[in-house]
Amino acid sequence: MHRINIHSLLSKHWLNALLLLIAFSLLPAPYPLPPAFAVPTHLDRSKVPQGCGACHKGHGQRGTLMLNSPEVSLCFKCHGFSRKGTPGESLTDIYSVINKPSNHPVIDTAGYHMPGETLPEKNPATPRHVSCYDCHNPHESTKGKPFKGINGYSGKGARSRHGAEKEYEVCYLCHSDSANLPSGETNIALDFDTSNPSYHPVENYGKGKSVPSLLRQYNTSSIITCSDCHGNDDPSGPKGPHGSIYSPILRDRYDIQPVAESPSAYRLCYSCHDRNSILGDESFKAHKRHIVYSETPCIACHDAHGSRIYPALIRFDDRLVTPNSMGELTYMPFIPGKPRCFLSCHVNGVNYEHRLTNGQYCINADCSPGW
Repeated sequence: MHRINIHSLLSKHWLNALLLLIAFSLLPAPYPLPPAFAVPTHLDRSKVPQGCGACHKGHGQRGTLMLNSPEVSLCFKCHGFSRKGTPGESLTDIYSVINKPSNHPVIDTAGYHMPGETLPEKNPATPRHVSCYDCHNPHESTKGKPFKGINGYSGKGARSRHGAEKEYEVCYLCHSDSANLPSGETNIALDFDTSNPSYHPVENYGKGKSVPSLLRQYNTSSIITCSDCHGNDDPSGPKGPHGSIYSPILRDRYDIQPVAESPSAYRLCYSCHDRNSILGDESFKAHKRHIVYSETPCIACHDAHGSRIYPALIRFDDRLVTPNSMGELTYMPFIPGKPRCFLSCHVNGVNYEHRLTNGQYCINADCSPGW
Protein backbone atom coordinates (compact mmCIF):
# COMPACT_ATOMS: atom_id res chain seq x y z
CA MET A 1 0.00 0.00 0.00
CA HIS A 2 1.13 3.58 -0.54
CA ARG A 3 2.79 5.56 2.22
CA ILE A 4 1.92 9.19 2.85
CA ASN A 5 4.53 10.70 5.15
CA ILE A 6 6.88 13.64 5.35
CA HIS A 7 9.92 11.55 4.43
CA SER A 8 8.48 10.54 1.07
CA LEU A 9 7.43 14.11 0.38
CA LEU A 10 10.99 15.31 0.97
CA SER A 11 12.63 12.57 -1.05
CA LYS A 12 14.97 13.44 -3.88
CA HIS A 13 12.53 11.96 -6.39
CA TRP A 14 9.71 14.21 -5.18
CA LEU A 15 11.90 17.32 -5.17
CA ASN A 16 13.01 16.64 -8.74
CA ALA A 17 9.39 16.29 -9.80
CA LEU A 18 8.55 19.55 -8.03
CA LEU A 19 11.33 21.40 -9.86
CA LEU A 20 10.00 20.07 -13.17
CA LEU A 21 6.49 21.23 -12.28
CA ILE A 22 7.78 24.71 -11.50
CA ALA A 23 9.75 24.83 -14.74
CA PHE A 24 6.77 23.79 -16.85
CA SER A 25 4.50 26.20 -15.02
CA LEU A 26 6.68 29.08 -16.23
CA LEU A 27 6.18 28.13 -19.87
CA PRO A 28 4.00 30.47 -22.00
CA ALA A 29 0.31 29.62 -22.40
CA PRO A 30 0.67 27.72 -25.72
CA TYR A 31 2.75 25.10 -23.90
CA PRO A 32 0.53 23.33 -21.34
CA LEU A 33 1.90 20.83 -18.87
CA PRO A 34 2.43 17.38 -20.34
CA PRO A 35 0.01 14.82 -18.81
CA ALA A 36 2.87 13.05 -17.01
CA PHE A 37 3.62 16.29 -15.14
CA ALA A 38 0.07 17.48 -14.56
CA VAL A 39 -0.29 19.15 -11.17
CA PRO A 40 -2.03 16.77 -8.73
CA THR A 41 -5.56 18.02 -8.15
CA HIS A 42 -5.19 18.57 -4.40
CA LEU A 43 -1.90 20.44 -4.84
CA ASP A 44 -3.40 22.84 -7.36
CA ARG A 45 -3.97 26.14 -5.53
CA SER A 46 -6.52 27.21 -8.15
CA LYS A 47 -8.68 24.29 -6.98
CA VAL A 48 -7.62 24.06 -3.32
CA PRO A 49 -6.71 27.62 -2.23
CA GLN A 50 -6.04 26.56 1.37
CA GLY A 51 -3.23 24.30 0.20
CA CYS A 52 -2.02 21.78 2.77
CA GLY A 53 -4.24 23.40 5.40
CA ALA A 54 -7.33 22.15 3.61
CA CYS A 55 -6.59 18.66 4.94
CA HIS A 56 -3.78 18.91 7.48
CA LYS A 57 -3.34 20.70 10.79
CA GLY A 58 -0.02 22.35 11.52
CA HIS A 59 0.90 20.21 14.50
CA GLY A 60 0.07 16.69 15.53
CA GLN A 61 1.30 13.38 16.80
CA ARG A 62 4.44 11.95 15.23
CA GLY A 63 3.74 9.09 12.84
CA THR A 64 0.21 10.23 12.01
CA LEU A 65 -1.15 12.05 8.96
CA MET A 66 -2.03 15.10 11.09
CA LEU A 67 -5.43 15.43 9.44
CA ASN A 68 -7.79 18.15 10.60
CA SER A 69 -10.74 15.72 10.47
CA PRO A 70 -11.16 11.93 10.54
CA GLU A 71 -10.24 10.51 7.14
CA VAL A 72 -13.74 9.78 5.79
CA SER A 73 -15.39 13.00 6.95
CA LEU A 74 -12.37 14.90 5.63
CA CYS A 75 -12.93 13.64 2.09
CA PHE A 76 -16.66 14.27 2.31
CA LYS A 77 -16.11 17.94 3.20
CA CYS A 78 -15.49 18.49 -0.49
CA HIS A 79 -16.90 15.30 -1.97
CA GLY A 80 -20.12 15.16 0.03
CA PHE A 81 -23.54 16.63 -0.59
CA SER A 82 -22.33 20.12 0.45
CA ARG A 83 -19.31 19.99 -1.91
CA LYS A 84 -17.56 22.92 -0.24
CA GLY A 85 -14.81 23.63 -2.71
CA THR A 86 -13.54 26.53 -4.74
CA PRO A 87 -16.39 28.56 -6.29
CA GLY A 88 -16.86 27.51 -9.89
CA GLU A 89 -15.26 24.09 -9.38
CA SER A 90 -17.41 21.05 -10.14
CA LEU A 91 -16.88 18.57 -7.30
CA THR A 92 -18.32 15.08 -7.34
CA ASP A 93 -20.76 14.02 -4.63
CA ILE A 94 -19.20 10.70 -3.64
CA TYR A 95 -21.02 10.64 -0.29
CA SER A 96 -24.43 10.08 -1.90
CA VAL A 97 -23.06 7.28 -4.08
CA ILE A 98 -21.28 5.57 -1.16
CA ASN A 99 -24.62 5.47 0.66
CA LYS A 100 -26.32 3.42 -2.06
CA PRO A 101 -27.39 -0.13 -1.07
CA SER A 102 -24.31 -1.80 -2.57
CA ASN A 103 -21.08 0.03 -1.82
CA HIS A 104 -17.47 0.00 -0.76
CA PRO A 105 -18.00 0.40 3.02
CA VAL A 106 -15.66 3.31 3.70
CA ILE A 107 -18.08 4.72 6.29
CA ASP A 108 -18.84 1.45 8.08
CA THR A 109 -15.15 0.50 8.34
CA ALA A 110 -13.75 3.96 9.07
CA GLY A 111 -10.89 4.01 11.54
CA TYR A 112 -9.31 0.67 10.64
CA HIS A 113 -7.01 2.00 7.90
CA MET A 114 -3.40 2.46 9.00
CA PRO A 115 -0.92 4.73 7.18
CA GLY A 116 1.70 2.59 5.50
CA GLU A 117 -0.29 -0.64 5.62
CA THR A 118 0.64 -3.18 2.97
CA LEU A 119 -1.94 -4.84 0.74
CA PRO A 120 -2.92 -7.57 -0.01
CA GLU A 121 -3.45 -8.20 3.69
CA LYS A 122 -1.27 -10.97 5.13
CA ASN A 123 -2.93 -11.29 8.54
CA PRO A 124 -6.25 -13.19 8.46
CA ALA A 125 -7.21 -11.61 11.79
CA THR A 126 -7.08 -8.06 10.44
CA PRO A 127 -10.60 -6.59 10.14
CA ARG A 128 -11.72 -6.31 6.54
CA HIS A 129 -11.91 -2.62 5.67
CA VAL A 130 -11.53 -0.04 2.94
CA SER A 131 -10.72 3.66 2.90
CA CYS A 132 -10.56 6.33 0.23
CA TYR A 133 -6.76 6.16 0.53
CA ASP A 134 -6.69 2.52 -0.54
CA CYS A 135 -7.62 3.57 -4.08
CA HIS A 136 -6.64 7.25 -4.21
CA ASN A 137 -3.44 9.05 -3.25
CA PRO A 138 -4.55 12.65 -2.58
CA HIS A 139 -1.01 13.96 -3.10
CA GLU A 140 -0.62 12.50 -6.59
CA SER A 141 -4.00 11.74 -8.17
CA THR A 142 -5.35 13.82 -11.03
CA LYS A 143 -8.72 13.92 -12.74
CA GLY A 144 -7.46 11.74 -15.58
CA LYS A 145 -5.41 9.44 -13.33
CA PRO A 146 -7.38 8.79 -10.14
CA PHE A 147 -5.12 5.87 -9.11
CA LYS A 148 -1.81 7.67 -9.58
CA GLY A 149 0.49 7.08 -6.62
CA ILE A 150 -1.16 3.81 -5.57
CA ASN A 151 1.09 0.75 -5.53
CA GLY A 152 -0.72 -1.89 -7.55
CA TYR A 153 -0.66 -5.68 -7.36
CA SER A 154 -0.65 -8.00 -10.36
CA GLY A 155 -2.27 -10.94 -8.58
CA LYS A 156 0.78 -13.11 -9.26
CA GLY A 157 2.77 -12.02 -6.23
CA ALA A 158 4.28 -9.02 -8.02
CA ARG A 159 3.84 -5.39 -7.01
CA SER A 160 4.12 -2.50 -9.43
CA ARG A 161 7.32 -0.58 -8.72
CA HIS A 162 6.11 2.77 -10.00
CA GLY A 163 2.43 2.70 -9.09
CA ALA A 164 -0.53 0.88 -10.58
CA GLU A 165 -0.56 1.00 -14.36
CA LYS A 166 -3.85 -0.85 -14.80
CA GLU A 167 -7.10 -0.41 -12.92
CA TYR A 168 -7.29 -4.10 -11.99
CA GLU A 169 -3.97 -3.78 -10.14
CA VAL A 170 -5.75 -1.54 -7.64
CA CYS A 171 -8.73 -3.91 -7.34
CA TYR A 172 -6.41 -6.86 -6.73
CA LEU A 173 -5.01 -5.15 -3.62
CA CYS A 174 -8.14 -6.24 -1.74
CA HIS A 175 -9.85 -8.78 -3.99
CA SER A 176 -7.08 -11.29 -4.71
CA ASP A 177 -4.54 -12.71 -2.27
CA SER A 178 -5.87 -11.06 0.90
CA ALA A 179 -5.61 -13.43 3.86
CA ASN A 180 -8.82 -11.94 5.29
CA LEU A 181 -11.08 -12.57 2.29
CA PRO A 182 -14.64 -13.18 3.55
CA SER A 183 -15.99 -16.71 3.40
CA GLY A 184 -17.51 -17.37 -0.01
CA GLU A 185 -15.59 -14.59 -1.76
CA THR A 186 -13.19 -15.81 -4.43
CA ASN A 187 -9.75 -14.61 -5.43
CA ILE A 188 -10.68 -12.80 -8.62
CA ALA A 189 -7.09 -12.71 -9.84
CA LEU A 190 -7.36 -16.48 -10.24
CA ASP A 191 -10.54 -16.04 -12.28
CA PHE A 192 -8.93 -13.51 -14.64
CA ASP A 193 -5.67 -15.47 -14.94
CA THR A 194 -4.77 -15.61 -18.63
CA SER A 195 -3.76 -19.27 -18.32
CA ASN A 196 -7.43 -20.16 -17.74
CA PRO A 197 -9.48 -21.68 -20.57
CA SER A 198 -11.63 -18.53 -20.58
CA TYR A 199 -11.91 -15.15 -18.87
CA HIS A 200 -13.30 -11.71 -19.55
CA PRO A 201 -10.49 -9.70 -21.19
CA VAL A 202 -9.33 -7.60 -18.24
CA GLU A 203 -5.66 -8.56 -17.99
CA ASN A 204 -5.28 -9.40 -21.67
CA TYR A 205 -7.21 -10.35 -24.80
CA GLY A 206 -9.75 -13.12 -24.42
CA LYS A 207 -9.24 -16.60 -25.87
CA GLY A 208 -12.44 -16.73 -27.92
CA LYS A 209 -11.63 -16.89 -31.63
CA SER A 210 -15.22 -16.00 -32.49
CA VAL A 211 -17.74 -14.19 -30.30
CA PRO A 212 -20.75 -13.50 -32.58
CA SER A 213 -22.74 -11.69 -29.89
CA LEU A 214 -20.30 -8.80 -29.36
CA LEU A 215 -21.69 -5.37 -30.15
CA ARG A 216 -20.11 -3.52 -33.05
CA GLN A 217 -17.75 -1.45 -30.89
CA TYR A 218 -16.10 -4.60 -29.50
CA ASN A 219 -14.07 -7.43 -30.99
CA THR A 220 -11.97 -10.36 -29.81
CA SER A 221 -9.01 -8.00 -29.29
CA SER A 222 -10.91 -5.64 -26.99
CA ILE A 223 -9.78 -5.06 -23.40
CA ILE A 224 -12.24 -4.08 -20.67
CA THR A 225 -11.81 -2.83 -17.10
CA CYS A 226 -13.36 -3.80 -13.80
CA SER A 227 -15.27 -0.50 -13.80
CA ASP A 228 -16.91 -1.37 -17.12
CA CYS A 229 -19.15 -3.65 -15.03
CA HIS A 230 -18.70 -2.34 -11.49
CA GLY A 231 -19.63 1.27 -10.83
CA ASN A 232 -22.34 3.83 -10.33
CA ASP A 233 -25.74 2.86 -11.74
CA ASP A 234 -26.31 6.55 -12.56
CA PRO A 235 -24.41 7.25 -15.81
CA SER A 236 -24.54 10.99 -15.14
CA GLY A 237 -23.10 10.63 -11.62
CA PRO A 238 -19.54 10.13 -10.34
CA LYS A 239 -17.65 7.37 -12.10
CA GLY A 240 -16.03 4.43 -10.37
CA PRO A 241 -17.01 1.55 -8.06
CA HIS A 242 -18.12 3.65 -5.10
CA GLY A 243 -21.71 2.48 -4.89
CA SER A 244 -24.76 1.33 -6.84
CA ILE A 245 -28.34 0.21 -6.38
CA TYR A 246 -27.31 -3.08 -8.02
CA SER A 247 -25.20 -5.61 -6.10
CA PRO A 248 -22.26 -6.14 -6.18
CA ILE A 249 -21.71 -2.47 -7.14
CA LEU A 250 -22.86 -3.15 -10.71
CA ARG A 251 -23.44 -0.41 -13.25
CA ASP A 252 -26.67 -2.03 -14.42
CA ARG A 253 -29.19 -4.73 -13.70
CA TYR A 254 -28.02 -8.36 -13.70
CA ASP A 255 -30.62 -10.76 -12.32
CA ILE A 256 -29.21 -13.90 -10.73
CA GLN A 257 -32.56 -15.54 -9.97
CA PRO A 258 -34.87 -17.11 -12.61
CA VAL A 259 -36.82 -14.27 -14.16
CA ALA A 260 -38.64 -13.51 -17.41
CA GLU A 261 -36.09 -12.43 -20.01
CA SER A 262 -36.23 -8.76 -21.01
CA PRO A 263 -33.85 -6.01 -22.17
CA SER A 264 -33.67 -4.77 -18.57
CA ALA A 265 -33.25 -8.11 -16.74
CA TYR A 266 -29.76 -8.61 -18.16
CA ARG A 267 -28.99 -5.05 -19.22
CA LEU A 268 -25.45 -5.34 -17.85
CA CYS A 269 -24.67 -8.24 -20.19
CA TYR A 270 -26.48 -6.59 -23.08
CA SER A 271 -24.26 -3.50 -22.76
CA CYS A 272 -21.56 -5.55 -24.55
CA HIS A 273 -23.46 -8.51 -26.02
CA ASP A 274 -26.15 -8.06 -28.66
CA ARG A 275 -29.48 -9.29 -27.31
CA ASN A 276 -30.76 -10.21 -30.76
CA SER A 277 -27.66 -12.33 -31.36
CA ILE A 278 -28.01 -14.11 -28.02
CA LEU A 279 -31.72 -14.85 -28.49
CA GLY A 280 -31.03 -15.74 -32.13
CA ASP A 281 -28.80 -18.58 -30.89
CA GLU A 282 -25.80 -17.37 -32.89
CA SER A 283 -23.32 -18.34 -30.15
CA PHE A 284 -25.11 -21.35 -28.66
CA LYS A 285 -28.01 -23.22 -30.24
CA ALA A 286 -30.01 -23.36 -27.01
CA HIS A 287 -29.57 -19.86 -25.61
CA LYS A 288 -33.17 -18.84 -26.28
CA ARG A 289 -34.53 -22.10 -24.90
CA HIS A 290 -32.61 -21.55 -21.68
CA ILE A 291 -33.06 -17.80 -21.21
CA VAL A 292 -36.58 -17.26 -22.58
CA TYR A 293 -38.48 -20.53 -22.25
CA SER A 294 -36.85 -21.85 -19.06
CA GLU A 295 -36.05 -18.40 -17.58
CA THR A 296 -32.54 -19.57 -16.74
CA PRO A 297 -30.33 -16.65 -15.61
CA CYS A 298 -26.92 -16.13 -17.22
CA ILE A 299 -25.18 -16.86 -13.92
CA ALA A 300 -26.48 -20.45 -13.91
CA CYS A 301 -23.95 -21.36 -16.60
CA HIS A 302 -21.50 -18.46 -16.87
CA ASP A 303 -19.07 -16.85 -14.44
CA ALA A 304 -18.71 -13.20 -15.38
CA HIS A 305 -15.05 -13.10 -14.31
CA GLY A 306 -13.72 -16.31 -15.82
CA SER A 307 -13.64 -20.09 -15.72
CA ARG A 308 -10.67 -22.12 -14.55
CA ILE A 309 -11.92 -25.34 -16.18
CA TYR A 310 -14.06 -24.58 -19.27
CA PRO A 311 -14.15 -22.25 -22.30
CA ALA A 312 -16.92 -19.68 -22.88
CA LEU A 313 -16.89 -18.59 -19.21
CA ILE A 314 -18.73 -21.81 -18.31
CA ARG A 315 -18.78 -22.38 -14.56
CA PHE A 316 -22.03 -23.72 -13.17
CA ASP A 317 -23.69 -22.01 -10.21
CA ASP A 318 -24.26 -24.68 -7.58
CA ARG A 319 -27.38 -22.88 -6.37
CA LEU A 320 -29.10 -23.89 -9.61
CA VAL A 321 -26.96 -26.67 -11.07
CA THR A 322 -26.09 -30.00 -9.41
CA PRO A 323 -24.88 -33.45 -10.54
CA ASN A 324 -27.44 -35.58 -12.40
CA SER A 325 -28.71 -38.98 -11.23
CA MET A 326 -25.54 -40.56 -12.59
CA GLY A 327 -23.41 -38.25 -10.44
CA GLU A 328 -22.22 -36.29 -13.48
CA LEU A 329 -21.58 -32.55 -13.58
CA THR A 330 -19.72 -32.01 -16.83
CA TYR A 331 -19.59 -29.67 -19.81
CA MET A 332 -18.40 -31.04 -23.16
CA PRO A 333 -17.64 -28.28 -25.71
CA PHE A 334 -16.68 -30.62 -28.55
CA ILE A 335 -19.24 -29.47 -31.13
CA PRO A 336 -19.03 -25.68 -31.81
CA GLY A 337 -22.33 -24.06 -30.93
CA LYS A 338 -23.78 -27.40 -29.77
CA PRO A 339 -21.98 -28.45 -26.58
CA ARG A 340 -23.39 -31.09 -24.27
CA CYS A 341 -23.93 -30.84 -20.52
CA PHE A 342 -24.32 -33.73 -18.11
CA LEU A 343 -26.00 -32.33 -15.02
CA SER A 344 -29.26 -31.51 -13.28
CA CYS A 345 -30.64 -27.98 -13.44
CA HIS A 346 -33.32 -26.61 -11.12
CA VAL A 347 -35.18 -23.55 -12.44
CA ASN A 348 -38.55 -22.24 -11.24
CA GLY A 349 -39.35 -25.51 -9.50
CA VAL A 350 -38.65 -27.61 -12.59
CA ASN A 351 -35.83 -30.16 -12.71
CA TYR A 352 -34.01 -30.67 -16.02
CA GLU A 353 -31.95 -33.88 -16.12
CA HIS A 354 -29.19 -33.95 -18.76
CA ARG A 355 -27.70 -37.44 -19.18
CA LEU A 356 -26.56 -40.11 -21.61
CA THR A 357 -28.96 -43.09 -21.89
CA ASN A 358 -28.40 -46.04 -24.25
CA GLY A 359 -26.10 -43.97 -26.44
CA GLN A 360 -28.58 -41.10 -26.66
CA TYR A 361 -28.29 -37.61 -25.18
CA CYS A 362 -31.39 -36.99 -23.09
CA ILE A 363 -32.95 -33.99 -21.38
CA ASN A 364 -35.56 -35.57 -19.13
CA ALA A 365 -37.55 -37.85 -21.50
CA ASP A 366 -36.48 -36.02 -24.67
CA CYS A 367 -33.63 -38.05 -26.18
CA SER A 368 -31.65 -37.42 -29.37
CA PRO A 369 -29.63 -40.12 -31.19
CA GLY A 370 -26.26 -39.30 -32.69
CA TRP A 371 -25.31 -36.86 -30.00
